[in-house]
Amino acid sequence: MKTTADQSDWKLRGPFLSYSGYGGIGRVNCVEFHPTDSNTYWVGASGGGIWKTTNDGQTWTSLSDNLPRTDVSDIDVNPLNPNTIYLCTGDRDGGSASYNNNNSIGVLKSTDGGQTWNTTGISWTTSQGRTTNWLLINPLDTNSLTLATSLGIYKSFDGGVTWSNRQSGNFIQVLYHPTDTSIMYGSRNSDDREIYRSANGGMTWSVVTNLNNARRIALAVTPANVALVRAMVCNSGNGLMGIYESVDTGKTFTQVYAPTGTNCNAGASNAKIGDLIASSPEGKGCGVQGWYDLAFAIHPQNPNIVFAGGVNTWGSNNGGRNWTLVNQWTSVVSGVQTVHADKHYYAYHPLTGELFECNDGGIYKTRTPFSPLWMDISNGLSITQFYRNAVTNAATYALGGSQDNGSKGLQGGTWYDLTGGDGMDCQADPLDSNVFYTSTQNGGSISRTTNGGNSFTNVQNNIPGDPSGGWITPFIITPDSNRHLVAGFKHIYFSPDRGNTWMSIQGTAITGGNCTRVAMTGGNTPTIYAIFPDTQVVFYADNYVRGNNATFDTIKVPYSGTISDIKPHATDSGRFYLTFSGYGSTKVAQYNKGVWSQLNTGLPNVPVRCIEYDTAYQVMYVGTDLGVFYMDSTTAGAWASFRKNMPFIEVLDLAVNNTTKEVWAATYGRGMWSSVLQGSVVIPPDTTDTTDTTNIVVVIPYADDVFKIAPNPAKDNFKVIAGPSMVAGKAITVNIIDYTGKIVWRRESTFDGGKTDITTNNLVPGVYIVELRDERAVLGRKRIVLQ
Repeated sequence: MKTTADQSDWKLRGPFLSYSGYGGIGRVNCVEFHPTDSNTYWVGASGGGIWKTTNDGQTWTSLSDNLPRTDVSDIDVNPLNPNTIYLCTGDRDGGSASYNNNNSIGVLKSTDGGQTWNTTGISWTTSQGRTTNWLLINPLDTNSLTLATSLGIYKSFDGGVTWSNRQSGNFIQVLYHPTDTSIMYGSRNSDDREIYRSANGGMTWSVVTNLNNARRIALAVTPANVALVRAMVCNSGNGLMGIYESVDTGKTFTQVYAPTGTNCNAGASNAKIGDLIASSPEGKGCGVQGWYDLAFAIHPQNPNIVFAGGVNTWGSNNGGRNWTLVNQWTSVVSGVQTVHADKHYYAYHPLTGELFECNDGGIYKTRTPFSPLWMDISNGLSITQFYRNAVTNAATYALGGSQDNGSKGLQGGTWYDLTGGDGMDCQADPLDSNVFYTSTQNGGSISRTTNGGNSFTNVQNNIPGDPSGGWITPFIITPDSNRHLVAGFKHIYFSPDRGNTWMSIQGTAITGGNCTRVAMTGGNTPTIYAIFPDTQVVFYADNYVRGNNATFDTIKVPYSGTISDIKPHATDSGRFYLTFSGYGSTKVAQYNKGVWSQLNTGLPNVPVRCIEYDTAYQVMYVGTDLGVFYMDSTTAGAWASFRKNMPFIEVLDLAVNNTTKEVWAATYGRGMWSSVLQGSVVIPPDTTDTTDTTNIVVVIPYADDVFKIAPNPAKDNFKVIAGPSMVAGKAITVNIIDYTGKIVWRRESTFDGGKTDITTNNLVPGVYIVELRDERAVLGRKRIVLQ
């Protein structure tokens, strides 16, 4: 067969619009303003890179699609030359979970307004596990830079060419005194989590607090009172410890505010009151995620006005002694505007005085923070962080579960918010486009709709014992029936009726933790596969009889690294593929009836997140932290790039739509993308090439009159009737394909008299595709219902 080149043609499918309030589009970590043009500013997204607006947020342009890292912690623009931009890569607020990659490649620098980027003296690899967290440019000497990193505080005096570490430790923030650049403040985020001070421009540092039990600290200063420094401190439980204040340029600090009460149950009579990090808009209960979202700012003209954020935003008019709810993540308190949850950064626009808020849903701004007049300006930022996706061959419908922004659905070119929370795994019924499933973090819900998303029922509540699952709790619709579900918690559960009832089919819970992936083969005697963390084995149950308990055995995996996905071979029982999400030597492994082999050739040394197989064109795809790669019979056992028009981005899930001949990619930071399938594009013969082209595979668009099936619906037997011009003198292969794209029946036929008889040997009832193919082309496809 003649080798075919990469046929990918990726198109961004969105979402593009933020529905504000409870809904959102994706996490923004920071905003930086042009020094003289009030309409121009830049934002940095958690996984979506750096974006620029020149019309005050009406439209946005991505400046980082060709960068190998699209996580942004901080952006700094030279105040004397705004074409010079520094970019702190990585995600300071992202944590260290294995399902995403928050690590930094260092500080990047642009001298042409973000059109091109170059490395600086801080140049790392993601495998080193470091973060760049906060950068400052000295306004009096713009070649003088101060950088807070997970390794310490660095200084550069030549615009980032060379650096020296001036204070070791994991520092998350550094600030200048408003008028004296010899005085600096820093907050440490590991070991001794304290406030640090420098009196010589960051060359040496000393600890100025003795907080004890702190977890993270956010600092703020104001030109309205240059001696003033305030700190918002969360405790080791990630709730609010208190607000602290210094009136002597950070030499000493005094606590000026602390929550009252001790009970973290918001409904208790003695509930903790005034925890500004707590999720309750009423300020009751304990905050639990101060490590993740902690934002703090002082008004530049009035030092008594302070804003603090965790899940909600709070404001104070008396220097942080008392607090009022300014915006809330869910509509509980009357008269207070709903703005997306989880606050990461506040900044005042130096030219307009507006307050900007960066949160998990995007970016908002307001001129009157204490009034319900917050404006969402996130439209056009395609920065959604999808964990999982699903498509259905019965309709052009796509689903995605996203971090911070719930589960979303795309139909007819329009995105809809479906269910809230952190959206996780999702599945679309292959036969009924009105039926699909979403889920939330830790398996808290598996929600089913039977009316196209108008309403949902949490069918996870029907699982015996109401178990809690992993962060991304996996579940699937089984290949044999669109009514059967399998879900993985500490046990594996089976539902015969779309989640109305469940039973545990695994006798003993796995001690390694909650299941991370489940998969199942088709046929009458399927095999169930399950992956559990830290076990380095594949759990499997052969010949599963639906509705009965399963006997799970294990296959030891001889390779190290976190297993990120499993995919059974479509037609060869006893063979499956694994992907690995670390930086070890193994990226993809194949198991074939007791024999292991590695399939690493052509892949970069980055995590591989997922794997998908298209049986129609016999192409395997993997999603990595640098996009999608493919392998087929033309690539000689190696992976080849499959990312035309796609940025370098983490791809966490892939799904194939056999009806539209597309592969869909769920990216962690740049939304949902789709491309034509490799092999589905007609490749015209090269007139300058004398190579024999008889084996070039082309696809002829199918139509109703290409061939007929009778009867339809049918049981085990039916006829395929084709016109003589289509089949005369040809060796025709008849394939029957299930809704997953797997070929479940195949036979070569001579089509005597233009007809052939098909006996399916008791295929499971359902909807299938009958495909006719000769040695060069797919001649046609038609749907059949087997009863």
